[in-house]
Amino acid sequence: MSQLDIQLFYLINHFRNSFLDSILPIFSNTKFIDTFYILVSFFLLIKYSFRKYLIIFLFMVLGFVIADFSCAKILKPYFKKERPFVSLPKIYYYSNGNFEFLSQPKNKKNTLSFPSCHAGNSSFLSFFLSFFYLRLALILYPFFILVGWSRIYLGVHFPFDVLGGWLFGFILAFIFFKLCKRVYVKFDAK
Repeated sequence: MSQLDIQLFYLINHFRNSFLDSILPIFSNTKFIDTFYILVSFFLLIKYSFRKYLIIFLFMVLGFVIADFSCAKILKPYFKKERPFVSLPKIYYYSNGNFEFLSQPKNKKNTLSFPSCHAGNSSFLSFFLSFFYLRLALILYPFFILVGWSRIYLGVHFPFDVLGGWLFGFILAFIFFKLCKRVYVKFDAK
């Protein structure tokens, strides 16, 4: 773990105020995140036929499942990087709806950190959808940035975990975008 990663973590994690304390946990709530992306995906119907939308939506879901599985079951066990709340003292940690200041790290096992699956998944969905409808980037990119920021602010990820997740999500989004375009072009040819 680099000193820069630790310093950036403390800078973001210790930048506190009541507004951020109330809003940023929402951006780590998977139900909120998933609902947001499903609703935003409907905007593709402005540009695409329902048939193309269904193909795009299926690739979005498939890509999300692969991104989440790869992150949690392959990449995290491979890198074996511990989370901030088990490796650093004097951090703010969010758990069970409350923030607590940890003067010492928690004694938890198997809490792997790199890459952030929240960051990877939200990056995948944001880039994938924006590749099909660029105007959506205006809401999608700030959203995935807030998801990543929330993970650091809540004390569960280091900044490089988030950056790694974003990069992973971007790469998968590009691959799935290319695959999806090939499939729906073939459907149009029939």
